[in-house]
This record gives sequence, structure tokens and C-alpha cells, in this order.
Amino acid sequence: MALPACVLALSACGSKEEGNSSAVTAAADQNEMQKYNAYVEAANTARTPFADIVATYQRSIKPVFDSGKDLTKLFFPSDPGIDRIKVQLDKALAMKPAMPELDGAARTYSQALAKIAPLYRDMANYIEAKTYVSDNGAHGRELQPALLTALDNVASAQATYAKAIDAADRARIKAAFEATKKDTLDYYRKGTVYYLKESMDHASGVLDGKGLGDQKAAFKASLDQFNTMAVQFDNKVREKDKTACASFMLHANAYLAAGRDIIQRTEDGTYAKDRRNGASFQMMKPRAVEDAETLLQTYNSVINDLNVSQC
Repeated sequence: MALPACVLALSACGSKEEGNSSAVTAAADQNEMQKYNAYVEAANTARTPFADIVATYQRSIKPVFDSGKDLTKLFFPSDPGIDRIKVQLDKALAMKPAMPELDGAARTYSQALAKIAPLYRDMANYIEAKTYVSDNGAHGRELQPALLTALDNVASAQATYAKAIDAADRARIKAAFEATKKDTLDYYRKGTVYYLKESMDHASGVLDGKGLGDQKAAFKASLDQFNTMAVQFDNKVREKDKTACASFMLHANAYLAAGRDIIQRTEDGTYAKDRRNGASFQMMKPRAVEDAETLLQTYNSVINDLNVSQC
């Protein structure tokens, strides 16, 4: 389970400033910010993570071509936006100044997209036209090795690029948060964003199906910090307009509750018991997977609230 790229746009999106962080804004190089925003847009362009496409292909398509059986109803994942992502990446790469922390990962990602594009179109046309019925899957089997290699490469490049963007995003958020005057709406907004993202970092093992591990205490501390910042942010918003950002605390509380449920079920052994009892056979999804999905869903709801103009 991977975080969607849309969560990366926070520090690139505009927020309602109160004037107390004007020094930071004035010091930022406008060209660098424009290039950074272009990189964030590229990260947000992909409709589906390539890792998910690899998993779908390995699960549903490769076995059919390998066996030569059931060549009647193949489905190929729709294009996640290969050409559009590459155009946006190349646009950002051409912009000045150089950004070594992002340029390398972006260039590798663009090159991987260039290699996958013709292979992806070829297989998509082949499967969508059901040509595999006519040739009994011969062209699909011939194309498959190169396509799978290209898919693995672009999935890896996308993940590396996303990590580079997230690291840059975190550095910008932290710098802006620390430079902002305390006890202001903007301070609490930036703190909300910072601790929200920090808490999700500590929960990465949950999203990967490995559990909290040694991050339980850090996850709990970040949730508590997020809780404090979110409440203060909501109070400051309501001081100006009681109707603004009405759903924010609803979603913030849902995220906090989801995180604290995960902590509780980790501590009381619920997940371990489910694994011992073979819970995956007793329900559509294991409880740990459902809880991870709820955490991610509520996290994205908070992100969406913070990115709308009312917040």
C-alpha cells in the first residue's frame, strides 16, 4: 500500500499567510519555487502507482500468457498517464536553477517512462483488441519479458522520485514551520501539516503490512502533537470565521482515532491474535489491512481539507 502522490502538494500549495512568515517567503527564490511546483505537479499526475500495475499484471495477466489457458477475457490496466507525466517531468527538468536533490531522480523517472511508453501501448492495443484470441497469445508472450522489465524499472523510478519529493517537501515544511511566528493561525496550520506527515512516516510499516514495530512510541507522540496543532488551528480559524473549514476537525479526529486504534490493537495483541487464528480466512480483509486503509483514507481527508481555500 503506497501513499498517493497528491499528499505531496502541501508545501507547494498556497496558504493564507498572516504576514508573519513574510521573511521566509521573500527569501525564497521564485524560479526555484516554480520548478519545485512543477515537480510536485508531475508527482500528482500519475493516476495509478506503477507498483500497483506490476502487481495486477503479475497476478492476472502473466499466468494466462505463461499457461496459454483461459485466453478469452484478459484485462490490461488503463494508461496511468505515461506521456503526461513525462511531459511534466521534462518541463521541470528544463527549468532553472538546478535542483540536485530532485533532478537526478526526475531524469531517471523520465527515461524509464520513455522506455515503457511504446511497450505499454503495444500490449494495451493487443489485449484491448483481443488479438490474443487470433494468435493464441503469441505476441503477448513475446512482448511480456521486455514489458515486465520496463514496468519494474518505472515502478522503482517512480518510488525513488516520490521519496525525493517527499524529502524536499518535509524540509520546506519544517523550515517554514520553525520560521513562523508562534501562536498564529499560520503557525498552527504549518504545525498541523508537519506533524501529520511525521506521524504518517512513523506509520509506514502499517501501510506496508509490517505493523508499527519500533515506531509505536514515535507514532503516538506525533499523533499527540498533531492533535494539539489541529485543535489550535481550528480555534484560530473559528476566531475569524466560525463557518470556515467546517469539516476539518471531523476528519482530523477520524485520523487520530484510526491511529490510536492501531496503537491499541498493537498493544493488546489483537493483530497478533488475528494472525494466529488465520483471520484472513474469516473475513474479506484482515483487520490490520482494514485499519491501514482507514488510516490512509482519513489522512487524505485531512490533506484535502488543508488544501481547500477555506482552510
